[in-house]
Amino acid sequence: MTRLYLFVALMLSIALPVQAASTTSVGYVDMQKVLEASTLGKRLQEQLRKDFEPRAKVLGEKERDIQKMQQELARDKPLMSKDQVAKKEKEIKSQIEAYQKEAMPVQQELMKVQQEKGREIIAPARKAVDAVAKKKKMGMVLERGLAGLLYIDESLDITADVIKQLDATTK
Repeated sequence: MTRLYLFVALMLSIALPVQAASTTSVGYVDMQKVLEASTLGKRLQEQLRKDFEPRAKVLGEKERDIQKMQQELARDKPLMSKDQVAKKEKEIKSQIEAYQKEAMPVQQELMKVQQEKGREIIAPARKAVDAVAKKKKMGMVLERGLAGLLYIDESLDITADVIKQLDATTK
């Protein structure tokens, strides 16, 4: 009799997970696309652009000036004396150092602000993923950029639904 119970228990322990697994669906989300295409993501990107574009323009001009100096040196080097070449190279080197000194804090500040803005969108995005997954009765949602993930059927993509849900909940 106990063998019969053990056999039934064993069969149920095998059959129930298989049945549950067959009814559970899996989806995936491209979070980078959500961050770029959602209204909230676009708004945060525009804020970053407004805050950092003026400084980026100034740095870009300085970088172009340095490149111009390097091109002029390369062009005129055969006609210049060793002292003139050394003087020009020293000037270019000091310009590069000044540029790097100015660019480093701006880059660090930009990275810090990007992380902060990223946190502002992650929580609502996760709520949107949860809402879409529950609505579609999904047992699991993966990130498309997940390391080790080599193939996913495009029909499992819920990114567009997540963007719609996020836009609907964050105006």
